[in-house]
Amino acid sequence: MALPRFVDTERHADVRTVWLVILANCVLTAAGFGQSLPLVAVAGQPFSADEVIVQDPKPNVHNVLAMKTIRIYRDSAGRTREDVSIPRDPTAAQLVNIDDPIGGVHYYLDDDAKTARRLVYPKPTPSGVGPTGTPPSSPEKIVTFLRNHDVRTTSESLGRRLIEGLAVDGRRVTSVSPESIPGCAENVSVIESWYSAELQMTVLQKWSNCLGSGTIRMEHIKREEPDLSLFQPPSNYTIIEQAWGGMKPN
Repeated sequence: MALPRFVDTERHADVRTVWLVILANCVLTAAGFGQSLPLVAVAGQPFSADEVIVQDPKPNVHNVLAMKTIRIYRDSAGRTREDVSIPRDPTAAQLVNIDDPIGGVHYYLDDDAKTARRLVYPKPTPSGVGPTGTPPSSPEKIVTFLRNHDVRTTSESLGRRLIEGLAVDGRRVTSVSPESIPGCAENVSVIESWYSAELQMTVLQKWSNCLGSGTIRMEHIKREEPDLSLFQPPSNYTIIEQAWGGMKPN
C-alpha cells in the first residue's frame, strides 16, 4: 500500500490531515506495512538521504522485513530518484524509480534485466489531471469516504523540534474505525509525522495499530546537488516504451 503522493505544504494542512486519517484507516484494513514516504518534486531544494524503515509486526502478520533502507535523491530542478531497498524487499517491486518533470518522463529501472521502462507524460494534460489521466481526489470525496466508513479522528500538534539539523513540525493523528479486522482486538491507529517546511518532506513518521508498529526516518541527509547521471537510465540499459494506464505512448 503506497502512501498518497500529496503536496505536503502548510497551506494544504487540512487536506494533509485528512489524508493521514485515510491512511490510518487503510492501514487497519490491509496487511501492508512501511512504504516509502512521498518524495515530492520540488525545485531549489536538492538533497540525498537514507530512508530507514523499521517494522515490528504483530505475530499474526507475516512476510514483513524488520528493517530496510531506501536511498533517495532530489536535484535542484525537482528530479527525484528512489533506489531498491537494502536488503531487497521480496514483497515489493524491485525497481528504481526516477521521475523527471523537466524532461516530462518517468523511468522504472530493472537492474537485473538491465531495462528501463520509459513513460512520457501525456500531452496536453488538462488542468487538475494527473499523468494517469485520473483527477486527484477532491476534499469532498475524502469527506464522503470518511463519512461512509464512520472513522472518528483526533488531531493534535506536537510542536517543533530539530531532526538531522532541520526544524520540523509534528502532528499526531489518532483514528478509530468501527470496522473489525480478524485478529484485532481494537481498530485504533496512531500516526505521528514530523514535517520539514524547508525540504517540503516528512522526515520522520511513526505509526502503531493492531497489526504492529514502526517508523520511517530520513537519515544522513546531505544538502548537496546529486549527480545528474542518477536521474537518467544507464547507457547499457534497453529502453522500453511504457504507456500510462490505458494511454498510448507518445
